[in-house]
Amino acid sequence: MPTESTFLLAFLFIIAAAAGWLFANYSSYANKDDNKPISVNSDYIKGLNLVLNRQNDEALELFTKLAKFDDETLETHFALGHLFRRRGEVDRAIKVHQNLLARPNLNSQQRQQVLFSLAQDYYGAGLFGRAENIFNKLTNESEVNKSALEQLVEIYEKERDWEKAINAHRKLEVITGKKSPQIAHYYCELAELSRLAGDLDASRKYLKSSVRSASGVYRGNLIRASIAQEEESFAQAIRLYEKSIDFDKRLLVEVLPNLLLCYKATSREVEFSAYIKGLVNQDQDNKYYLAYSSIINRLTLEKSLFQYVEDFCINHNLISELIDINHFSKMHEEQRIEKIGKISNILRKIALDSSRYCCSVCGYSAKKLIWNCPSCKQWETVMPNQIIQFEKLFTKNN
Repeated sequence: MPTESTFLLAFLFIIAAAAGWLFANYSSYANKDDNKPISVNSDYIKGLNLVLNRQNDEALELFTKLAKFDDETLETHFALGHLFRRRGEVDRAIKVHQNLLARPNLNSQQRQQVLFSLAQDYYGAGLFGRAENIFNKLTNESEVNKSALEQLVEIYEKERDWEKAINAHRKLEVITGKKSPQIAHYYCELAELSRLAGDLDASRKYLKSSVRSASGVYRGNLIRASIAQEEESFAQAIRLYEKSIDFDKRLLVEVLPNLLLCYKATSREVEFSAYIKGLVNQDQDNKYYLAYSSIINRLTLEKSLFQYVEDFCINHNLISELIDINHFSKMHEEQRIEKIGKISNILRKIALDSSRYCCSVCGYSAKKLIWNCPSCKQWETVMPNQIIQFEKLFTKNN
């Protein structure tokens, strides 16, 4: 819901537009006769007062009448429509722009501007079909084609119409001369939908087009790994899952369960243990990612992973107090395993009840991995939180 400051800002925009009209008229009068008094349309002052007092229906009716007779205040009406749309009163915004569109003397540029604003109104009202029709027509107009295509992309992403989003972005590439990394994600979305529907051939076809950008290659690897696992090509799946981990260690929490399943399916648990030790040897911080991933995915009791969860609990200031290190060190192995298992269940519950993923651009938080941030609309910016954030979560809940 727009704030009071938003309302005032938009109102000031209307004032500025009206002031521009007055200044233009003043200048023309001044050039003709310095002594001639300036005539200000009192109806406009009345209309502005109605808007300020939020008497919106009366203001709209008055400005609609004025629009029929006054050709010099187009920007004021645009500002009024913008104000209504920003305040969520899209029905009034639509009426403003429809009335402007009815003017017989609009030039081509003005008509495009009115149509663009009307399409934005329809989009704000959730009338995506109407908005899409207008934006599609405007893609043929050089003045607004880029903006219209960008709006179409937003609609198609919202509707998850990835084929249309691809076509719109390709047209944008022609205009801007720049490659759109988003297209790779659209192909990945299509590939994932096909995989879930059981059409693995179609999924592979889409994945071939996902290599347009580094992000597409990386996300595509995860989908290829899932396909290989479903087809029981476990060696290939292992290779692809490990590539994904190499790309970003934070993805361990997503990949670790399936990676372990693939190793177990080929009776290669010893190799899995060696791989895990190799990760820790590469970077000691990886043991914290391993502990976190094991806790979240109920893998604490896996022989090759238990020691990382145990070390994490022992070395964590708060958790170690719950364990009672002196007593813990004297326990039998079975008792220690049971104790760590109980602590892990507590940690897992805390983590799952909290937002475990965060957008690096806008801070949007989520409980599962998503590729497109619903807040800032950016792709591949929502990633798993790091272990230090997990520790803060535990501290906060205790």
